[in-house]
Amino acid sequence: MQEFIFNLNVPTRVGFQCLSEDTEILTPSGWKGYNDLKEGDEIYTFNLNDGSLEKKEVNYIFVKEYNGYMYNLKNRSQNQLISPRHRVVRKVFNSDKYQLEPIEKILEFSSPISIPVIGENSNTDFPINDQQLELLAWILSEGTIEKNGSHRVSIYQSATAHPENYEEIINLLDDFNFDYTTRNQTGLGTCTNIRLSPTSSKTIHELLNAKSKKIPSFLFNLSKRQARLFLSTYIKGDGWQEKSRKRITVTDPEILQGLSAIAVLAGYNFNVKERKISGISKKVQYIITLTETETDYIQEINVVDYKGVIWSVHTDNETVVAKRNGQVFITGNTPFTNLTFDIVPPNNLKNKNIVYAGQKLNATYGDFTEEMSMINQAFAELMMEGDRKGRIFTFPIPTYNITKDFDWERQDLEKIWEMTAKYGVPYFANFVNSDMNPDDARSMCCRLMLDKRELKKRGGGLFGADPLTGSIGVVTINMPRIAYISRNEDDFFSNLKNAMELAKTSLEIKRKVIENFTDRGLYPYSRYYLNNVKRDFDRYWANHFSTIGLIGMNEASLNFLGKTIGDPEAKNWVIKVITFMRDIIRDFQEETGNLFNLEATPAEGASYRLAKKDREQFGDRIITSGDGEVPYYTNSVHLPVYEEHDIYEVLEHQDDLQTLFTGGTVVHLFLGEAIHDFRMCRELVKKIVSNYRLPYFTLTPTFSICPVHGYLDGKHSFCPKPHTETELVNYGIKDEEIGEVIIRPEVYSRIVGYFRPVENWNKGKKKEFSQRSNLKVFA
Repeated sequence: MQEFIFNLNVPTRVGFQCLSEDTEILTPSGWKGYNDLKEGDEIYTFNLNDGSLEKKEVNYIFVKEYNGYMYNLKNRSQNQLISPRHRVVRKVFNSDKYQLEPIEKILEFSSPISIPVIGENSNTDFPINDQQLELLAWILSEGTIEKNGSHRVSIYQSATAHPENYEEIINLLDDFNFDYTTRNQTGLGTCTNIRLSPTSSKTIHELLNAKSKKIPSFLFNLSKRQARLFLSTYIKGDGWQEKSRKRITVTDPEILQGLSAIAVLAGYNFNVKERKISGISKKVQYIITLTETETDYIQEINVVDYKGVIWSVHTDNETVVAKRNGQVFITGNTPFTNLTFDIVPPNNLKNKNIVYAGQKLNATYGDFTEEMSMINQAFAELMMEGDRKGRIFTFPIPTYNITKDFDWERQDLEKIWEMTAKYGVPYFANFVNSDMNPDDARSMCCRLMLDKRELKKRGGGLFGADPLTGSIGVVTINMPRIAYISRNEDDFFSNLKNAMELAKTSLEIKRKVIENFTDRGLYPYSRYYLNNVKRDFDRYWANHFSTIGLIGMNEASLNFLGKTIGDPEAKNWVIKVITFMRDIIRDFQEETGNLFNLEATPAEGASYRLAKKDREQFGDRIITSGDGEVPYYTNSVHLPVYEEHDIYEVLEHQDDLQTLFTGGTVVHLFLGEAIHDFRMCRELVKKIVSNYRLPYFTLTPTFSICPVHGYLDGKHSFCPKPHTETELVNYGIKDEEIGEVIIRPEVYSRIVGYFRPVENWNKGKKKEFSQRSNLKVFA
């Protein structure tokens, strides 16, 4: 068990898709390393189904010091460095499709593997006109900005050697009615200094968002067409065209970074070579080569010793666009782990014979109740122990099924209650005060719970298809925006239905695509796993749900009714809205013949990102939580975090709402500190499952981890325990407010699904945490 948990939390043991510390990932803000990214940030990823680039939120970031071996993937230009069991994105032999393959599997191939190096940019045109892009390209390639005074902008071009370029620049400046002067100057040749007036230069500063030559971040959000237009103009200034490639010369490393990011968006493969200082050149030159090559062949794979930082991120489609040593490549990222625990063998397994080493044995799973208890105890003990500094293990995320026959007095379960009281690790699935049992539901992650009773309607019951379900994807609907743009209730429900229709269309397209790919052998493991479903229904994914989610019903209530969701009128309106959505989903199911469900989406990053986008579009006219600088939306149908409630008020309020969802939901009961008696924790869980119908909930205490003393109960801005001078030197920081050296612990809480240090959260979730009012718990 110890090795199992260690493997899940140390990437190099199980292949959490780790990259070397000098590998960067492409984001809508440019290339970023492990020190620059935060959970909730967006990055560019590669869609394995259609080969497109798509933006996905980072759900999780892993960074660790590592001393061990890595795999070095090389060819003439590629030089990747990846961890053992890392999954490589490769092109399927004799096909146009791509799949993820563990590096160890790659080593078995006798032929070189083909990896993607470009993707089809799916960005729509950024709101900037073509002439502005062209002028920016000329300024960044052939321009200067004075360091003093009005920071005037100049562009240099020869009217005699390149009259077409000179004329293009002049025409652009005239189109914008810019004031400028021209002056010929000589050096290596004759050129014209086109110098803009202070007023016109100021306009350029605003476009660059700087008073120096820096590539503005909005260029990393261009469409493919715009990116190619920008680069083609830039090449006229600082590059040249060859038969099958384009080349650009730069001396500024920041400009190099920016151009390589834009090259990816333009659909070019690129590599960078360094030209040492020679002749009249006083700076190192970087030569960027752009080609249309879609794939690269890895010719050589070596095992190398490595010492340094390794890192990885997790996104929904498990890929990233990466860069190392001046070469782009597309590769995998880290998985996400959830486990569901039963206390006794479930009915659907207890009478089945055990299969061991491919052989069916006489013993049944029901014969191993004692061993189940041993596993549960060992798991709880190890999760409580944490790592050597007392930090909690982020994974796996455990769910415990609480059934009607649950034995609350079993001594062998005390470790589970202690783990819950101290760290709040587990999720609890309530099968006591509901009409469901564990055989009717399956927890797919930290929130999504599928009601498998829907499968019974297909005929044949659940036997043989018991675990063969899941969700093909989730589309989340921005409820506050719909509430804000709607004039009345009829308008609201019309807008909501339109949004749901779009969600349905998106999910139906995805279903057809993955079904087609599975038929063609691109998901070999899923194809084998779902073979019986295919036999019975002629479709591999017939038992999988299409999930529609929602976010921000509290802010939707504020925008539509002027009341928080805690108000009885607002709560009744929310019930009406969710009931409407359930009815629409039922219609979708009948219309398509596919399974649909409604989920309370976790929205770790979307809660901030959607609110931020709405504020950008509607200003402070739309109501969000947080503030103007850092807005956020409250998760699903939860009460606003800043309202003070005792725990039973929250349970009463949420009970009617949470049970309306058919595809998964959870109530996080945020506690200010640990419950110090495991018996009180046990009784609290017992009261909840016995008196409320909530299907899924957690107890979430806040705690801190000191690098010296380990676990500290509650939130601490500094460690209250004594420290030696050596400890203060190694871990201390100067607190300017009190004028002393202190040791600042990491504060841990649950960021929707799992525990992470609060300092690593995105801005919106940090704001939410700062406003969070913890629940009062009564014994």
